[in-house]
Amino acid sequence: MNIGIIGPLDSCNKIADVMKKHFPKLRPKLYEVSKTEEAYLEIDQCEKECAGLIFTGMGVYYKTIEKKDLTKPHVYIPFLSSSIMRVLWELKEKYPGYNKVSIDVVNKLDIEDVLKDLELDLEYDLLEYNHLYPEQRYLDFHMDAQEENDKIVSITGLGWVYEEVKKLGYPVIRLYSTRSVIKDSINQLLFKINEARVKHANMAVQLIYVKSQEDISQYKKLEISSLIESSLIGYLKDIQGSIFSINWNKYLIFSTRGAIENLQNIGRLKNILDYLKKKDIEIYVGTGLGITAYESEMNAEKALNAAMEQGYSCIFKVDDDLIEGPLLEEGELSYNFILNKEEIDRLSEMIDLSPIYIQKLSSIKEKYGKDTFTSDELAKYLDVSIRTANRIIKKILDSKFGEEVGFETNKTVGRPKKIVKINFYLE
Repeated sequence: MNIGIIGPLDSCNKIADVMKKHFPKLRPKLYEVSKTEEAYLEIDQCEKECAGLIFTGMGVYYKTIEKKDLTKPHVYIPFLSSSIMRVLWELKEKYPGYNKVSIDVVNKLDIEDVLKDLELDLEYDLLEYNHLYPEQRYLDFHMDAQEENDKIVSITGLGWVYEEVKKLGYPVIRLYSTRSVIKDSINQLLFKINEARVKHANMAVQLIYVKSQEDISQYKKLEISSLIESSLIGYLKDIQGSIFSINWNKYLIFSTRGAIENLQNIGRLKNILDYLKKKDIEIYVGTGLGITAYESEMNAEKALNAAMEQGYSCIFKVDDDLIEGPLLEEGELSYNFILNKEEIDRLSEMIDLSPIYIQKLSSIKEKYGKDTFTSDELAKYLDVSIRTANRIIKKILDSKFGEEVGFETNKTVGRPKKIVKINFYLE
């Protein structure tokens, strides 16, 4: 099994050595980056080739997730107290006359604990890790410390910073994680990989429902059933699924979680819905995930009900208590069925809105990172008409759970739209 190791070459090599000695069945693949800001460039290739990813430190990891959504199990190697103990021992051996250091990335409490445990009287300047800081900020920190002090050693956990300080001839020590920490991190990654494999193979159920048509003949039912079943053949092969007809307008599909959640497969199913819609056949799809077939089927029913509430062809998914949908639509949201049910019911009664709208509004606020909206925005995000959005806004204002905070000013024609702030939250 290939395991990708991403970071500066010296740290990659150390992790690879530990892996080869203690985990001989694993094959380390190294993806060298000199600066943490460049790590994200290696992710696509690494995820294609490897079952899991190890980042050599938190800097490489956090700079990567700023730019990339990781799809494979992953860990980063932390700097714990043992790393600080090791580097202070090296300080004593290499620079016995020095009693002050500049150190980065590690935690202040860990340094204080180590100094107390070792009974060391050592001055230090610290710049803790902040994902907003570029590596240049850490280099400048060490340079300033070197220029302001006659006898000071720089200790850094960042490979590029170490090389730059070393080039300038200043005393510097590289901070590494210990072998025991690396072993623990590899074990943690293996657990995540196994957990992902089990989850990937869990049962998944899809319910497909054809919107009822009035006065439909038996022949028309057969025609629609035949068209739906023939349209699904390719999709069923892709997900290695089995299909069962419950009625002429309702079908049950069994597959695995990994296949059902694959974005390409969701996209293919969405294309089938769009094709059938052109044939004047509205299809609702509910996807249910769970550990057992029964749990998956119950969740599929919940998801199907949510799709039917939309009133047009769409796909919803329920996993445990989390509902997501309409999938691959601009207005896709996720919200929790059970979370704060009492609070949801209370708000629903006080505002005179359905609990689903309360949850959707809360999810919209979280998704878009704001709490002020126009009726046009709410109509778009809730996938309702402007008239319905205005009714929702009126109820929120009338119940004092919202307030007008201004008017939209970029409209060239028509009346300016109110901007309304929504003042309720679900924790």
